[in-house]
Amino acid sequence: MIVLGILLAVVVGLLRGGKLARLGDVSLKAMPLVWVALVMRALVGVVENAGFTYAPGLQIAAYILFFYAVWLNLAQPGIKLFGLGSLLNFVVIAANGGRMPVSADAIAAAGGSGTPTGTHVLLTEGTRLWFLADVIALPRISPVAQVISVGDILIVMGVFLFIQRRMVGEEEPAVLVSAKK
Repeated sequence: MIVLGILLAVVVGLLRGGKLARLGDVSLKAMPLVWVALVMRALVGVVENAGFTYAPGLQIAAYILFFYAVWLNLAQPGIKLFGLGSLLNFVVIAANGGRMPVSADAIAAAGGSGTPTGTHVLLTEGTRLWFLADVIALPRISPVAQVISVGDILIVMGVFLFIQRRMVGEEEPAVLVSAKK
């Protein structure tokens, strides 16, 4: 879903007269931490498939690193929405043992089948904060059935806003400052 959101944001940005080159001028703080967190999250699936029990802890540690980088970049457009969506996903994952619950009904409604693997688990009656889990079925807009969460929607909205502001070159709203007498 995030990839589709990025593509849509770029297309809309171009239609609005934005420039792709402006995205290259973006300077985000602590990007190495973001890459480390992404590698850690990718390793969670590998570690889980190898039968190690600390995979959920690795996922939570990756989120903590990631949130530090988000915190350092809150002044960037869209990052607050992105961070809020990430926080909502983290909360439901942490509340459910380091895994994101997914609704079987939503999987079926999205045209998918099977059970989630890796960092995802089927939603049950015992699922904590189920309403923050992957419970929203998306219509078939990609080769893979997609079930998303409220957090995912906020993440994509934040990414969309970030790309729009950067491509079109919109400035942040001016803040009125009173002069000292």
